[in-house]
Amino acid sequence: MTSRPPLGVQQRQPQRKLSSGPSLSQRPPAHQRTLSQQYAQPYLPPSPIRKETTFHDFGSSDAASDGTQGRYGTQRRGGSRLKLELSHESADVIAHGTISESPNAIESSKPFTPSRIMPLTDISDLGDMSPHISTRAQTLDPDAPLPMPPRRQRFPCHVPRREPPAAAAAQAKKDTRPKPYSVEIPAGAPRFHTNGKGESSQSRTGSAGMGGGLGPPPSFGYADFFPWTGSHPEDQWSENAIRQGYFDKAQVAQTETSSAKAVLFTALKHNKNSLSVLSTIFTSVLGQRRHGGQITAPSTFKPPPRVTLTDTKREAWMRDLANPAISLRRLSRTIPHGIRGRILLDQCLNKDVPADRAIWLIKCVGANEIRACKRHKVAGVVTQGPEAKWLKDWTTAVVQFVESVIFAFNEDDWKAKVNYAVRLSTQLYAEHLLDREHYTEWLVSNLENSTQSRLPMWVLMTQIYWKDLLRLRKYGRRLVTALVSHYDAIYNHPDKDILRPLVSRLASLLNTLILGSPENFVSPNFWSKYRETLKACLPPGDEARRGSFVAISHRNDQLVASANRSQPASRHILVTWLDRTLQAPMPDELPAECWNISRDKTALVKALLEWCASLYRPGLAKVYVTSRILTHWSSLGVDATSAVLDFLDTDAFQEQGRKSALYHLVCELVRSGVFSISRYVQWLMARGGLTNLQDVLPDGPGGTRLLVELPTHALTASQKSLRGEYLRRASFSVADEAENAEQAIKLLKHTLGLPIDPADPIHQRKPLAIKKLSKKIRDSSRALKAEIGCWLRATLSLDAEQREKEGTEGPEISPSIFIAIRTVLEAAEDFSMLADILKLLTNYSNIEVLAAVCDTFNRHLLVFSAIGSSRSLFTNLHKRLRDIARDRGTAARPLLASLVSLAPRIPGLGELASQLKRDLALSDKHNPVDACSPVSDNMASRLQDDGDLHEEIEKLLASGTSLDRNTMDRLFQTVVTRLQTYWAKANDKQRVYSALLTRLRIFDMQNFDTLMIKWLFYLRTLGNRPSILRIFPLLVCVGCLSMSTILATTSESFGARGSRLPVQGAPGPQVVHMTYRTRYMQEVLQLFMAPISQDDLIGPEECYRFAILQDQALRESPKELLSLIRLALAEYSYARAQNDSESLPLDDSATQARMLDLIKLLVLKDATGVARALAVKSPDAHVCGWIDCMTTKLLVPTADEQTHITFDQVLELTNEFTLPFCQVKLSLSLASNDQSSQESVDRQQSHVELFANAMEKAIDAKNISWTGMLSSLSPEITHHLKSRAQSRFLDLLPSTRSTPPADRTLDQMRQMAENLLSVIDAIIRGGCMGRQPQLVPSMVDKFADLWEILAAGEVEAKPPVLNHWLPLLLNFITLHAQTFDTSRQSNEVRAKALVVCAGLMQELDALHGPDMDTRALSSRIFDLSCLFVDYLVEDLRKVCVRALRDSTSDARLRYIFSFSHDPSENLMLCHKDKGAPTAAQATTATGGGVSQQQHQQQRAAAAMLPGGILGTPASLWGLDHRPQPPERLSVFHFRRWEILSEPTPNVGENDTSLSLGLFDARKMQ
Repeated sequence: MTSRPPLGVQQRQPQRKLSSGPSLSQRPPAHQRTLSQQYAQPYLPPSPIRKETTFHDFGSSDAASDGTQGRYGTQRRGGSRLKLELSHESADVIAHGTISESPNAIESSKPFTPSRIMPLTDISDLGDMSPHISTRAQTLDPDAPLPMPPRRQRFPCHVPRREPPAAAAAQAKKDTRPKPYSVEIPAGAPRFHTNGKGESSQSRTGSAGMGGGLGPPPSFGYADFFPWTGSHPEDQWSENAIRQGYFDKAQVAQTETSSAKAVLFTALKHNKNSLSVLSTIFTSVLGQRRHGGQITAPSTFKPPPRVTLTDTKREAWMRDLANPAISLRRLSRTIPHGIRGRILLDQCLNKDVPADRAIWLIKCVGANEIRACKRHKVAGVVTQGPEAKWLKDWTTAVVQFVESVIFAFNEDDWKAKVNYAVRLSTQLYAEHLLDREHYTEWLVSNLENSTQSRLPMWVLMTQIYWKDLLRLRKYGRRLVTALVSHYDAIYNHPDKDILRPLVSRLASLLNTLILGSPENFVSPNFWSKYRETLKACLPPGDEARRGSFVAISHRNDQLVASANRSQPASRHILVTWLDRTLQAPMPDELPAECWNISRDKTALVKALLEWCASLYRPGLAKVYVTSRILTHWSSLGVDATSAVLDFLDTDAFQEQGRKSALYHLVCELVRSGVFSISRYVQWLMARGGLTNLQDVLPDGPGGTRLLVELPTHALTASQKSLRGEYLRRASFSVADEAENAEQAIKLLKHTLGLPIDPADPIHQRKPLAIKKLSKKIRDSSRALKAEIGCWLRATLSLDAEQREKEGTEGPEISPSIFIAIRTVLEAAEDFSMLADILKLLTNYSNIEVLAAVCDTFNRHLLVFSAIGSSRSLFTNLHKRLRDIARDRGTAARPLLASLVSLAPRIPGLGELASQLKRDLALSDKHNPVDACSPVSDNMASRLQDDGDLHEEIEKLLASGTSLDRNTMDRLFQTVVTRLQTYWAKANDKQRVYSALLTRLRIFDMQNFDTLMIKWLFYLRTLGNRPSILRIFPLLVCVGCLSMSTILATTSESFGARGSRLPVQGAPGPQVVHMTYRTRYMQEVLQLFMAPISQDDLIGPEECYRFAILQDQALRESPKELLSLIRLALAEYSYARAQNDSESLPLDDSATQARMLDLIKLLVLKDATGVARALAVKSPDAHVCGWIDCMTTKLLVPTADEQTHITFDQVLELTNEFTLPFCQVKLSLSLASNDQSSQESVDRQQSHVELFANAMEKAIDAKNISWTGMLSSLSPEITHHLKSRAQSRFLDLLPSTRSTPPADRTLDQMRQMAENLLSVIDAIIRGGCMGRQPQLVPSMVDKFADLWEILAAGEVEAKPPVLNHWLPLLLNFITLHAQTFDTSRQSNEVRAKALVVCAGLMQELDALHGPDMDTRALSSRIFDLSCLFVDYLVEDLRKVCVRALRDSTSDARLRYIFSFSHDPSENLMLCHKDKGAPTAAQATTATGGGVSQQQHQQQRAAAAMLPGGILGTPASLWGLDHRPQPPERLSVFHFRRWEILSEPTPNVGENDTSLSLGLFDARKMQ
C-alpha cells in the first residue's frame, strides 16, 4: 500500500534508489516550460513527478492565465504514475556529459545518472505503433492531449552517437594515467529491470564500467548481450546448440513433476463444455494466485519516535526536512524533541518546509503527544478527554500563528508567508487535524469584531471556509449578520468613497448569499434592522435576487407577527393607519402601504368606506384621505363605483352626519372621474328607480338622495339630462335647483362686490353679510356647495388670465375679499377648490394676502396634505418669501411668522423650519418697534396721558440694551396696572398696552414669562374682572401671552402666587376652592374649545390665528388639557355644592358639546393617556359620575345621565371605529380608585371576573373586534384574560389521548380557535402583560400531540391537522417565540420544541405527494426551528445533536443543530464467527429458503473446479451460496493523527497506519 497525499496537497517527489551508493535526485526547475518548449526539446521530456508548487496566491491572476497549466501550475500527462515512470525511465534527461535542466541543478552540481539517459535513437522494441512527435510545435493545438512518446523498435539498428564535449574541469588537468579495459555496451542493446535479481558477472562488470564513478550502477540488465570471456554457455558450441539454438530453460516448481497436459487434455478432448471447463480452470488458477499472495501478517505500524538532539542537529534536521530530496523514512529515525505547537509552525514557515512534509511532521508530533496525554490521564477523574484538550490547545496555537502571519504587513516576503500559513492551516482543517468548532468560532468572531482596516483579510479568510460555515446555522447566521453590519457601517460612513472597493466586494458577497443561502437571512431581529440596507445593495433589474429578497422578507414576517394579516386584524391595522392622518399630514406612500395590508381587497375597501362614514371620526380630512386612496386603488384594479354602491346596499345610513360624509366623498370621486354616473343610474333603475319625493329629500335614504347631491358642474350634458329626468320622476324640481344655485352665486357676487347686471333688483338691497351667507351655504346641498366652489375658482382663474394678457401681475384682491372667499369655501367644505385658489394666489398676491394664505394652509394642513397639494403650496410660499425679503426686507415679517408656525408641521422640513425661526428672531431684533398691529404707527398719540411711560420704553428699545430684573418688574407692573384700568373703558388703549407688553418681552423672555404667570395667578382669583374670553385672546394675538403659559396657570400643583402646593392630601380641591367663584378653570376651558368671535378688540384675521393656536395646543399639550378638563369639572361640581350655580359656563349645552368633542379628539390621539388621566383618584363622586357619563356619551351619543352600560354591552358595541372609546370606558370601569379597603379589592376582582365572562361570551358570538382595547388594561387583568383564552385554545387542539366534543363540528371548533388566537395575539402584541410571553411545557406537549397524530394517527385525522390545527398552533407558538428567557427551564422547553419540529419535518416530508403539498408547512417549521435554536444554550444543543445524529441524515437538521458529518464517524469492523450456525442454515434445515435441488446444483458447480477452488474461498468469486456465518460489528477507531506515509525507516510487509489486511491487499508477484 503506497501513501499518496490527498488532492490539492503538494506531492512529495519520490526517491529513486540505485543499486549501490547514495541516491541522487534532481531539484525541480525554477521556471515552467511552455508546451512549445517541451515539444521542441524531445531530448528533455518533463519529469513525471509533480514538482514543488506554491499555494494559490490571493491576488495573483497568473494562475489562470495559461489554459494548458493545471491547478498547481505544472504540466501533467494522462495515465497513472507507474505508466509515467516506465515511459520515462530511460528518457529523463539526455546529455553525454553532465546536463543541468535548471539553474538550481547547476548550482547543486548534481549530475544525472547516465544509465537513466535515453538517446533520441532509442526506439521501443514493440515497433513503431504510435505517431511521431511533430517538430512544428507552434502549429499544435494547445487544447489537444499530449502525444505519447515514440515506441522503441524491437531490433533497432546501431546508430553511432556524437561524443559529448569534455567537461571543463577535465580540460583543466589532463589525466594521463593508463585506464583499464572496460566493455562498452552497444547503444542499441535493449534494457530491462532486474528487480534486484542477480546478474551474471559479465553484466555486472559491464554495468559497473558504465558508472564512470558517477554513482551506483542502475538495476538494469541488457538483453542478449554478454561480453566475450569464454566462460559463458553460449560460448560453448555443441551439436544441440547448433541444431536447436540456445534458450533459457524454464524454472520448474518443485511441486510439479510433470506437465498437466496429459491430465487436462483427456478431460477436454471429448467434452462439449471444454471451453467453459478451461475457463473455470484458469479462473481457479487466478484465484489461487490471489489467495496465495494475500497479506495476512499483523500490522507492525508504530508512530515514529522522537529523540533528543542538540540545537545544531535539530536545525540540521529541519533543513533536511525542507529538502524534498531526503527521504522521510530516513528522517523518521531522528525526529527531534522540543518542536511542537507554535514553535513547530514557525520552524516550518522559516525553513520553507513543503506543506506535505510539514503535515507529516505535525502528524508525527501530534500522534506522540496524544499518546503521552493518554498515558498521563488520571484514572477515575471525569474531565475533558485528553485528545480533545490537546487538540484545542493545538488549534489555539494554529490560530495564533495564522493571525500573527497575516497581519504582519511590514515583514519581508509577507505575501509568500501568508500564502504558506493559509495553505498549511487549510490543509490541517481539511484533514480534521484541528478542533473545527474552535477554529470556525475564531473565524466568525474575528469577522464580527473586525475593524475596517483588517476586514478585507478576514473576508478572504472566511471565504476559504465559505461552504462549511454556511452549512451550519450556528456560524452561517452570524457570518451573514457580520457582513451586513459591516456593509451598513461602511455604506453610511462619511468616507465611503475611499472604501468603495470594499463596499462593492461586500455587496457582491451578499448578493451571492441571498441566492445561495437564504436560510441564513431568516432572523427577525436582524431583518428588521438591516432590511433596507440589503434592499439597497440588490442590483437593479435582477429579478432572481429580488424574488429571493421578497421570499426572505415573507419568511421573517411570519416569525415576527403571525396573525397580524388575518381578519379582523387587517381591518384594525388599516383603521390605525388611517387614524394617523387625522393627527399628522398624510404621507404620499400611504395608499400603497394600505393596499399591501391584506389580500382581501374587498374587505379593505369596505373598511375604508366605513371609516370615512363613521361618526366617531370627526373632521373633513377623512373624506379627502378616502378619496385619494380610492383613486389610487382604482389604478390598481379596484372598482370604486361598485364598492360605493355595495356599501350603500349594506348600510342604512340613518345619521345625517354619515350621509353628508358619503355625499362629499362621492362628489370628490366624480370630480376625479372614478365614480361612474351611468352605472349609478343603472343601479337605481335596478332597485325600482325614483317614484316618491321622500326618496330625494335631505332626510331620505342615502342611496336615492345621492342623485340630488351629485356635483352638476362635473357632469356632461347627457348625464345632467339623465339626472334631471329621474329627479322629475320623483317630483323634484330641477329648475328650482338651478335657480337656487344662480341666486346663491348672485348673492355671493353682491357680497364680494363683483360686477352684476345693473338691471338686477339686487342692487336695491344691502349686501348680505358674509357670516349670514356662509350659514346659508353650510345648510345647502352638496351640489350647490360644489357649484359655488367651482364658480369661485373659475372666476379667479379667468381674472388671472385676463390680467396676464394685459401685462399686470395677477388678481389684485384685498385681504377682506380673500377672507370672505375663504369663509365661503370653508362653509361649503370645498377644500379642493380652496386648494386651487390658494395655489393661484401664491403667485400674485401681496404680503398680507400671502400671510392669510399661509394661515389658511396651516389650519387645514391635514386636508391639503390629503389632497396632495401641501408640498407645492409650501414651496410657492417659501419662494415668495425669498423674493419679498430680497426686495422689501422686513416687510416680509407677517409671511415669515406664518411660515415659522407652518414649517415644523410638514414632515422633512425640520432644518428649514429651524432656519426660518432664526430668521424671524433676527428680524424682530432689527425691528423691535413692530407691535404686530396696524395701530403701532399712531401708538404715541394713543398714549398722550402716559407719555413718560411710552417715552421710557421707546428709549430702552432704541438703545437695545438689556433690562435688569428690577426694571423689568417695575415696567411690567406699571403696564399691567394701566391695562387693568382700561378693561371697562377704552378698547383701543387695551391693545396699546398689550403691545407695550410685547415690546417689553423682547428684552428678557424668560423673566417676562415668569412675571406673566404670576399675574395670571393673580387674575384667576380676582373677582371684579372681565371674562377670560375677553382678556386673554388679545394678549395671545399680540404675542405677549402663549397658550402654554395659560395652561401652566391651570395646574393643580401651584398656589395663588405661583408657589407649589404640597403634594400630600388632595391638591385638586384646594385649587378649585380658590377659583370656583371666578370660574377661572371653566373659562379657560372655554378659551381652548370655543371659536373666538370678532369684536372691538381683535379682528377677523386674529380670530383665525387664534383658532390655529387652539389646534396647536390640542396637538402639543393633550395632558394639560385633560388636567384642565378634570379641574373644570371639579370646579363646576364644587360651585354647585356651594350653591353657587349662577352663570356656570358648563351649564351651557353648547359648552358641554364642545367639551365632548374635545375629549373625542383627545381619545383619538391617545386613548390610553386619556384613560389614565381621567382615572386619577378624585374625592368628589360627582366628578367621577360626570366623567363616566361623558365616556358613555362618547360610545352612545344618545345616552343621558342615567344610562349605564355593562361589560357585555361594551364588547357588543366594540368595532374598529369605537375601539378607542370602548377602551377608555373599559379602563375607567375596571380602575380602582381605592386599594386600601378589602371591599374595593373585592369589587375590582368582581369586575375582572365579569369582564372575563363577557369576553368568553363575545368569543362564542364570533365577536373579537374588542381585542384591540386589551392593551389599555392593567397587566394583571390582561394576564388573567390571556391565561383563560390560552387554556381554551389548547383544549380545542386534537390529541390521541382525548376525543373531540360531539356537540361541536370541526368548523365551529376551528372558528373558536381562530377567535381565541386573535385575543391572545392582541394581548401579546399590545405588550400590556407586564412581562414577555414565554413557551411553557403544555404548549410543546400539544405540539408533540400533533406530531403523534401525523406519525401514527388514522388517515382521516391527518388532513384537519395539516390544513387547520397545525397552522393555528404554529401561529400560537410563534407569538411566544419573540423573546426568550435565559433560565434552564426555558431552554429545556425550547430544546424539546426543537426535537418536535425535527420530527414534524420528517413526517411532513413523508406525507408530501401529489394529493397533499406540505412544503409550505415544512418550510415554516424549519424557520421556527431556526428561531428557537438561535437562543438555545450550547449544552442542550449538543443533547439534541446526540438524540438526532444517528436517527436521520437530513441536511436541514444538520444545519439547524450545527453538526457536520465526519467521514471517519460510524466506521465499523465486521467479524465473522465460524462456529455457530446461522439463521439461514437453520431455515434451510427446516425446509425453508433455498430448495435442496438448488444446493446440489451449486455444490456440483463448485466440484467442477479442480481441487475445490484450489483452496481459495468461494465467496471471493460469488460462487459460494452456502449460508454465511453471522457477522459481528465492532467500532473502528480511526486515528487520523497516525495516518502517516513512510512512518518507519525499515520497510515491512504490513507497516502502514491502516492495516493492509482490512482491504484484502495482496503482494505484487
